[in-house]
Amino acid sequence: MVRGRARALPRAPGVPGIVHGRGSWPRHRAAVLLGALAAAAVLVDLGTFHRLEQGDSIVPVLVSLQRWTPFYWDQERYGMLVPLLALPIRDPLANLLFQRAALVLAGLAAVVLLARHVLAGRDWPLAGTLSAGMLLAAAPAPWLFEYLGDQPYGLSLVLALGGLAVAEPGADGQRGWPRLALGFVLVAAAHWVNAATGVLLLALAVARAAADRLEGEVPGSIRARLAVDGALLLAGLAAGQVFLHLWPVLTSFPLRLDVAPLPLRDLPAAWTALLANAWRDAGRWPAVLLAAAAGGLGLLLLPPLRPRLPGTLLRAAALAAAALAYALFAGSLRWVQENAFHWRYLAPSALLVHLAALSLLAEPLARLPRLARPCAMAALALLPAAALAAYGPPSPAGVRADLDRVAGRHTADILASGCRLVAGDYWSVWPAVWHAALVSRERGEPQAVWGVSHRTNATVMQWWGRRGALRICRPLGEDAQAERWMRSFHLWPAHLVERRATVDVLAMDAGAGGSPLAEPGRSAATPAAPRPAAAPRRIRRRRR
Repeated sequence: MVRGRARALPRAPGVPGIVHGRGSWPRHRAAVLLGALAAAAVLVDLGTFHRLEQGDSIVPVLVSLQRWTPFYWDQERYGMLVPLLALPIRDPLANLLFQRAALVLAGLAAVVLLARHVLAGRDWPLAGTLSAGMLLAAAPAPWLFEYLGDQPYGLSLVLALGGLAVAEPGADGQRGWPRLALGFVLVAAAHWVNAATGVLLLALAVARAAADRLEGEVPGSIRARLAVDGALLLAGLAAGQVFLHLWPVLTSFPLRLDVAPLPLRDLPAAWTALLANAWRDAGRWPAVLLAAAAGGLGLLLLPPLRPRLPGTLLRAAALAAAALAYALFAGSLRWVQENAFHWRYLAPSALLVHLAALSLLAEPLARLPRLARPCAMAALALLPAAALAAYGPPSPAGVRADLDRVAGRHTADILASGCRLVAGDYWSVWPAVWHAALVSRERGEPQAVWGVSHRTNATVMQWWGRRGALRICRPLGEDAQAERWMRSFHLWPAHLVERRATVDVLAMDAGAGGSPLAEPGRSAATPAAPRPAAAPRRIRRRRR
């Protein structure tokens, strides 16, 4: 964790004994923070977190196991950095657990780095750690899985904020080209992972500069910081656009997602729908944030702390303003409309609002001598405690049982029938492919099983040459979906070989065939498959 800026706010007049953060934390603060975050990430990964695994979350694991590509299969906006790091891990379960742990750690660390970025001069570790712990404690389980396990937001924010931190002036007050170059590399990597990262952070940079100016910081310092951060983020956005345009050109088919803006007349309805979906599925989260903010404001109204109130409100307002700007941006995209204005696109905005509310509470807690150190220790303890409360005690056996339930329904029949292809609905095919690989490896007879569905283009050439000899499993009840994708990949007509408890076993008719990529290239450019039904808001494991 990079140390915070040296700028310190002046002591409020008439506030004797108020502490300023650093003394309330143990020595080696960065290591302690990272250790608490890592402990929480491991506990999440070994708890009931995996009960919400589904097709979208499984694909990056298969990217690492079957064929790594720079971007998510048949897409060009989600860079496969974590699957690249996981390439040496060939065991399907270990690979999945590594990827989830890395993403959870990044998602939690992003909260702390956002606090460091916006709350410089304050006790940002308390605000960040408290916010990360409360995220686990208060956010709904489906939202947590999307943010921590399925989407690239946390990882991209960690990379970008790390790049901005590296580019800050060193102890000698100079930035230096090596620092700027490394900062750019990290920011560019963030835009490989998520091409829209700079949109959020540019809005935050402008809002933060306005708060700095209103708090009386030297204008020259504000301009210098804004210029460097803005230049790095704009360069990162440009690099992201290069990635977006270069990758489709280098692939067999120029697959581009429709991220064009909606017409102006449609924006009010689009924004309303996106915010309504987010609010409907937020559960108790807004109430928790309102309570935290109200408690913090109540403390800040106490006479000794009242001088801190304006600055604290300014910082929270900067976070809220950036959250609103990004929400309006996300809601204006046609791609978001085509995905039914799902609330996952508001994850970055929700993160900023969450931090804004908790910062109002963290500021007074950090300024009171009798509370500062106990609150710092409590915030560190909250991270693993919240992970345990949300996902239960660590249980590798429980993880395996959960994955068997969500992904293993068809595995026995797939392996017993000798199928090497699974054709059908997106949400059942990819979990089945991953689980079949897991079980076959555990049996000591690893065999490749491929999916025939949305996102198959990346692996089709691995089996195309011997397709006529391969058996194809079709999950029961998915006849129409399987036929659609088998036709797309020229595996149709096919005939029924046998019927098992959970799958039909098919074989391609003699004479069927064609170009392996002619139709899939077109179908893969269609809008993403619909999301699965919402999972229960909070799932807890019974203590054994």
